[in-house]
Amino acid sequence: MRDIVYNYIQDAKVKGFILSSNLPWEDNGAPIYHHNKKYIYVAPSQTQQSPMMDSLDQRGTVDEITTVSVYFVNDAKKLPPEYDNAVNVIKEARLAPGTEGYIQRTCQVTTSFIADALITHFEFSFRKLITN
Repeated sequence: MRDIVYNYIQDAKVKGFILSSNLPWEDNGAPIYHHNKKYIYVAPSQTQQSPMMDSLDQRGTVDEITTVSVYFVNDAKKLPPEYDNAVNVIKEARLAPGTEGYIQRTCQVTTSFIADALITHFEFSFRKLITN
């Protein structure tokens, strides 16, 4: 799923930002995206499965949710003029080609501050039902 989100952002060519092919990691206890302002980082996919319904004949349904996080950082004192457009373009990755088989495709956008940096975090969730 990371590849789908990454490729969508790459094809969208978000103005004013650079898409990093590196995974987000920490350097001396601080996330690398904090050091590299205006770089977009896409984290690996995380998948969680929960049983929904089991039957006596070994058939059942599993609820699977795959999440992908995307991060970028800006100077909080003065946002770039492309900030709102970048947020809107990245949010649309939830509808990227390759996500059609999912029953829910959502994106939560949150912001936080570290000193004078504004961290924008996108959490994409893709939900599907799997039958055994």
